Amino acid sequence: MNKVILFANLLIFSMLACKQDPKNVGPNGGAEQNQQANPIMLAGHWIAMDFCAFANQYGSVLQAMNNSHLPYAYAISFNPSKPDSALCFNATKSWMLPIRYKADTVELLGANQGKSIFLIYHSNMDKDINMIDPTGDRVRMDRFIKSKAGTADGYSAFTTALNHNLFSGVFKPLGKGASGDVQFTPGGFLQGLKPYDRYEVCTGGDCFVAGQDIDVITLYNSKDKDKSTKYFGYRYSAQNDTLTFFNLANGNPAEKGPYKVAASAFKFSRKKSE
Repeated sequence: MNKVILFANLLIFSMLACKQDPKNVGPNGGAEQNQQANPIMLAGHWIAMDFCAFANQYGSVLQAMNNSHLPYAYAISFNPSKPDSALCFNATKSWMLPIRYKADTVELLGANQGKSIFLIYHSNMDKDINMIDPTGDRVRMDRFIKSKAGTADGYSAFTTALNHNLFSGVFKPLGKGASGDVQFTPGGFLQGLKPYDRYEVCTGGDCFVAGQDIDVITLYNSKDKDKSTKYFGYRYSAQNDTLTFFNLANGNPAEKGPYKVAASAFKFSRKKSE
């Protein structure tokens, strides 16, 4: 663990030193002026964009978790009215952490088992954040960007980006009786697949009713959510151009056992953009 902490400290020092490198000069020959991280500059919802990119690559939340890693938080929100803390979100909860600023580094104090996680803000580059998490068995890094979605909370901002990465474009239904185009909007609206008009992608917690067997998406009709809500498994083809929804059957209802992947319910082909 001491080696992990040492590596993390060296990594943070190297990134900060790079930002102060005299080679980073402006158009007039002078050094670029760094805008240090502060509550006003960081105000808003910052989302785990690396994780969204992996979900896009694999067409799967589960594979993004298993082939990369689960970030410490899906989103982090900064509120100037609470300058000494940040609000973190995962799939099932949110929690406040005290923070400390030092130049362009924000320290999330006591983030995991009393240990800190560090956020390095790139003020002169892409205005993104690198999260450095040295609290586990190895140092993990994740890129965060500020959401432009205008959502009420950080988790909604994250799922908006995740939905876009998983289901962007227009889908054409395949099979007997198929008609019309289907679209999954980033905000969770579902168009063209009656009787459903909303969807939610499982990102963690109890909604992974099939365990590691398949990703899970919930479909429902907003006019009667309680009665219309239904779990489906979803899976992309190797090229991410064909999407199949599968029915899920409860393997042992008496014991509330895991759901099993059953017959396909819907199949779609992603239309190529012209």
